[in-house]
Amino acid sequence: MTTAMTTELHGSGSLRIVLLAAAAVAAGLSACSGDRPAGSDATAKGDTGTTSRFNWYLESTTPAGETVIVRSGDGRITNESFIHWNNREYTVSSEILLDGEARVVSQRVTGISPFGAPIDERFDYEDGKASWSTTGESGSVTTDTIAHYWPDTGAAFASMPVLLRAAEDSIDGEVPLFPSGSVRVERVTDVTVTTGAGNETLTLYAFSGIEFTPLYAWFDQEGELAALDFWSGYLGMIPSGWSADVLTRLSQAQSEASAARISRISSDLAQKLDTPLLFSNVDVVDVESGRLLEDYSVLVSGGKIETLSSVPLEVDGAARVDASGKTLIPGLWDMHGHFGLEEGVLNIAGGIVNVRDIGNVHDKIMLAVEKYDSGEVIGPNTYRSGFMDKAGPYASGWAAETLEDALERVDFYAEHGYGQVKLYSSIEPEWVAPIAERTHGHGMRLSGHIPAFMSAEQAVRAGYNEIQHINMVFLNFLVGDQGDTRQQIRFTTYGDEAWELDLDSEAVQSFITLLRDNDVVVDATAAIFDTQLRHATGEPDPTFAAVIDHLPAAIARSLYNAEFVLRDDWPKSAIKQSQMLKKLHDSGVQLVPGSDHYAAFTLHRELEVYSEAGISNADVLKIATIDSARVVGVDDRTGSIAVGKDADLVLLDGNPLDDISAVRRATLVMKGDTVYRPDALYRAVGVTPFVEPSRITDAEPAP
Repeated sequence: MTTAMTTELHGSGSLRIVLLAAAAVAAGLSACSGDRPAGSDATAKGDTGTTSRFNWYLESTTPAGETVIVRSGDGRITNESFIHWNNREYTVSSEILLDGEARVVSQRVTGISPFGAPIDERFDYEDGKASWSTTGESGSVTTDTIAHYWPDTGAAFASMPVLLRAAEDSIDGEVPLFPSGSVRVERVTDVTVTTGAGNETLTLYAFSGIEFTPLYAWFDQEGELAALDFWSGYLGMIPSGWSADVLTRLSQAQSEASAARISRISSDLAQKLDTPLLFSNVDVVDVESGRLLEDYSVLVSGGKIETLSSVPLEVDGAARVDASGKTLIPGLWDMHGHFGLEEGVLNIAGGIVNVRDIGNVHDKIMLAVEKYDSGEVIGPNTYRSGFMDKAGPYASGWAAETLEDALERVDFYAEHGYGQVKLYSSIEPEWVAPIAERTHGHGMRLSGHIPAFMSAEQAVRAGYNEIQHINMVFLNFLVGDQGDTRQQIRFTTYGDEAWELDLDSEAVQSFITLLRDNDVVVDATAAIFDTQLRHATGEPDPTFAAVIDHLPAAIARSLYNAEFVLRDDWPKSAIKQSQMLKKLHDSGVQLVPGSDHYAAFTLHRELEVYSEAGISNADVLKIATIDSARVVGVDDRTGSIAVGKDADLVLLDGNPLDDISAVRRATLVMKGDTVYRPDALYRAVGVTPFVEPSRITDAEPAP
């Protein structure tokens, strides 16, 4: 559940399922248990039931909404929730009906998604028939066995207490789900926290089998909801009357528990080499030249590329991979991640060996880097960008009250080894130049959203080295410095008007020349905007359509529900976006690929979007490897297959120079001196593998 804290559209990981579900969590979590502990402000008793209140916070500090649950005492639980963050407003109403055995037999969820799409979901179980519907999909099944419904568009956590009790009654802690699959519930750890009513011992439970990684929830000793921690501590919920400091303590404990869990599975999924490894009969992509080197031998030793040979090699004591028919490429880069520990497995499975985290909670990203670098937890090489915004009604993440606060935060990032600073939409335009000067003085780069009431051209002239998101390039012309792009006009105006922009105009060409001449990078995150502009409810999300049948059932269901109400002109703006990507590339502006959504799969689609725009596959691979390494400043040791460089390598079934979608079909992944089987990694996170793995033949014993 460690997803993007500053996600532009979706987030990587849990946003679609968790955030749309999170507001309604407490309804079911309080459904089947006793009253709240004495002294809590969260629950008021009435003659016919109880009313409970919960508060939401950003980074355990800023109020972010409220959840109110009414339990009537007759098995009916209603919930009204409102959460606001980063100019998203999520409103949901839910009503659940339980039968005499505390099973959900009816559920209705209505509301508005964070991007304005309607939420309307129903579930009913009657006379052996379970039926469900959302705005994007529906189904039914006839069965004598009542499973537990997992809602798709909201109130998913309403099932958690029911699932918890059902799991406790089952032999193996596993419970079948409607529409399909099952969930395993496990007790993880206990933590004692101080509340206004005294000390409280809380228990963390993990619910596995729904998403790529477990969903976590904290319960008190009476079995009621105590707290929720999402996005590595970015968003949390606790009962009204509890100090938000409790969230900080729980978030830390949850991160430690998550790290311990992944550490346990990592030892079975990673193979650290103690001998050289020889790839024989392999085709190698030279990303610098765009050429395919056919039938080569590549020897790796000590985590480095030792030999690259056009003639067969025989190396005593080396393990071997017969890579006939396979293609070896450098490890891919995701240049726009907001990742936590548990996304590491999915990244490596997808061949993403290097990630630039573009904004995160400091303690959480430092923990992830420590665990990844040590090998204790499976994950990519991670390069960090600090994040900041200005305090205010639209602030996101760490927010400065004054310019001096912002400059001190730049110093903080420099002292802690960050290579870049990312600004967000509420930053004062007049702050940009002094922040840029301080950032550059530390040898760091400056990037970000274009602040509200500032144009992209003004940001570049003030010192931006990079622009995040392709919509910000268009808004330079559609809004300029006149619009409040903290608000959702940065999406809606983009969709409504981008298609009308004349890319051959003098204004556009002059701006592109400015970008090129100042070496300004564009981190387009094009796939998520392609989804915004083309996804019609009832159809699979274009970003994941090619892989949807491989994904966990709950995630796959969510991808039929559009997060925006698709407008008539938006598909035309998608075409113009594609044309802009090609024009930027052809004009010499450096593009870099980023996900800003689910790990691995979004990055793969990003590369396809570039290819569909008319950028050659050779150039797309160059953008995703050596170009990205060069932007981060590590191209001297990674990013291409060359003698002396790190063995960050991906073996593919297919040739990505012919078909860029081959990047989805990794058969072996290397990160330095460690080898991974993508099929095993995918299975560990509930994904059906795409291809069979390549086999490593052990070294022959010395005579």
